[in-house]
Amino acid sequence: MKLLPINGDPCSLAARIENLDQEVRRIFPLGRLLDAVKNKEMALVRPRIWEDPREDAPSLCMLDGRGLTPAKGQRQLADYLAPAWAQCWSLNPGSDTLLRAYSRVRLDENRRNADRLNEGVTVTTTVRHLLAASEGWHAEGADAHVVAGGVEYLTDKEIWQRIVNACNGEHGPGFFQTVQGRAESLLWKRHYFAHEQEVRFMLISREWSQDQPVPDVRAMRIDPNMLFRSISFDPRLQPFEANERASELREAGYEGEIRPDLSYQGMLGLLEMKTEWPDP
Repeated sequence: MKLLPINGDPCSLAARIENLDQEVRRIFPLGRLLDAVKNKEMALVRPRIWEDPREDAPSLCMLDGRGLTPAKGQRQLADYLAPAWAQCWSLNPGSDTLLRAYSRVRLDENRRNADRLNEGVTVTTTVRHLLAASEGWHAEGADAHVVAGGVEYLTDKEIWQRIVNACNGEHGPGFFQTVQGRAESLLWKRHYFAHEQEVRFMLISREWSQDQPVPDVRAMRIDPNMLFRSISFDPRLQPFEANERASELREAGYEGEIRPDLSYQGMLGLLEMKTEWPDP
C-alpha cells in the first residue's frame, strides 16, 4: 500500500471497515443534536480533550536517541503528528452500558427528565454517508484529509510496541507524517473500551505550523436529512416527553425517521397451555 504524505493532495479514506453500508450509531447530547440540525453543522474535537488520558498514544512518547552513535538526544514524537479532530460512532447495535454512559435520565415528580442537559439521543448513519457528507473537506484546496476507521483494541504493551516498530521501521517517525500512519495512530485503543466497538470519523490537517495554536473543535457543514438515517430518544423517557422531543427536532428542521426505541418497554407473555394444570 502506497503511503500518502500528509502535505499531499486532500484525500478521503476508509480504514479497517469491511462494509461501508453497515449501520453505525452515535449518542448525541440533546442540545448539540438540536444545534446540529438547526445550524447544519457537526463538531469534531481533538482527541486530547477526551476523557481517556491515553488517547493518541504517540503524542505521549519521546524518541530517545542517546544510545545512537553519534548520540541524537531526545525529541517528542508529537512534533511529527499533524493536528487531528475526530468524532466517535459505534458498530454496537445498542446496549444498556453505552446508553447509561452517554445519556442521563432522572425522572422528577412530574415524570419529566430532570437532567435534560445530559440527555442523549441515538442517531444512526453509515460510513458511506459520513464520507459523502465530508466531500467539501477533501475537494481541491481543502485543508484536511478525511478518514473513517474502525478502532483496533489492544493491550497497552501492544500499542507501545506498534509505536516502537513504526519509529524504527522503514519510514522512521515519518510514518506518522503520512495519512495512513496518522490515522493508525488514532485507531489504537485499549481493550478497556472494547465494548464501544468504535468507528472514528477523522479530519487530519494537511498543513500546520508548530508555533500556531490548534483549535480544539472543528465544525463540518452537513445536511442532517441526508446524513442522519434515523433518530431514537432515550427509551426511559415517558411517551409524552419523547413526543415533545420529536416536535423540537421537527421544528429544528429534521425530516427523517424517528425510530421508537423499545429497549425499556415492558412485556406480558400469553402462554398457550397444552396440558391441564393445578390451581395455585
